[in-house]
Amino acid sequence: MSLPTRTPMSDAQRVLGQIERGEVRAGAEAARQIAAKHQAAYGDAVWGRPTTASTTTDSVSGDQ
Repeated sequence: MSLPTRTPMSDAQRVLGQIERGEVRAGAEAARQIAAKHQAAYGDAVWGRPTTASTTTDSVSGDQ
């Protein structure tokens, strides 16, 4: 009796299948929703106080 040979799927195939089935969320919008959920649940203890876009841009570009 011989058993059928199976080829294991690659990590990429496995992850793409999980995304297609909705088991894993990916992308910018999902990241924003997850971050908002954590901020609501844990407050500033997680990431500190939220910054505004202009504050972030000024600190990155060096303009103050």
